[in-house]
Amino acid sequence: MTATTLEQHGQGSTGIGGFRHVGRASSAALSLVLAATSMARAQTPPDLESAFSNVFAGATACVAIRDVAPGAAAVSAGGLTCDRRRPPCATFEIPASVIALDRGVVADAGAPVKRSSPLKDDPPDGVSLRNAFRTGASWVYEEVSRRVGSDAFAKALAAMRYGNADSGGPVERLGRGDSPEGLALNAVEQVEFLARLKRGELPTSAESQARTVEIVPAERWGDANVALKSGACDDAAWTVGWVDRNGRSTVLAAVESGRPNMTADDALNKAKQLIIEMGLAPPPR
Repeated sequence: MTATTLEQHGQGSTGIGGFRHVGRASSAALSLVLAATSMARAQTPPDLESAFSNVFAGATACVAIRDVAPGAAAVSAGGLTCDRRRPPCATFEIPASVIALDRGVVADAGAPVKRSSPLKDDPPDGVSLRNAFRTGASWVYEEVSRRVGSDAFAKALAAMRYGNADSGGPVERLGRGDSPEGLALNAVEQVEFLARLKRGELPTSAESQARTVEIVPAERWGDANVALKSGACDDAAWTVGWVDRNGRSTVLAAVESGRPNMTADDALNKAKQLIIEMGLAPPPR
């Protein structure tokens, strides 16, 4: 497998090969750009390719990682597979949380949410976004999505540059792959979104972003904090999240497709193995 930078995916700057076309750029400015590019690439663990090959041997998959720091380059393994957009499945609950909190459809991440048309087995006190995110109570996100509405969701997704930002179909089914033209994104787009979230640079309130980061459950692995969210639907199994260690934060996204009976737990286990093999965090105890 060949690791490729974001620029090679056609989603960033023209890359070093394009610098000769700028014409009037000074040699000093060019040197600064080259130095920044080298530094960004140096921040990427050098063994992504081997880790990818070990974890996803023979699979149709893509892994993308990047340092959260501004200017760092996203790097991916998986070849042409990385260009393909797929529905985000349950990982969509990350941007959905930002939007719900930013628009005030829930007071905060711990506030109980009740279904507008309660069912017999619903908890009488409701379920918070935080608990829904961590326990897989998808009906809570269906409820807050209806409260936000399709038009508002479409505008928010476009402003956040979340994949194709398509909000077509029932708003409560966004990201589940019900339609081939529905909401979708690729692994590089996932890590770019997560990096902006971690830096607090999404076009929403700072509080909505900070509260969403806190919702994602973190585990302590030695000297690292590892926060992950997985999900499987249609023809995709995702794990996305970040590793915070020694003052550095690395975001990652892994997606697999084309294999029957893929599960969120399987995707999560593979992402954990990948993190260990890349040396981003020590094995959990």
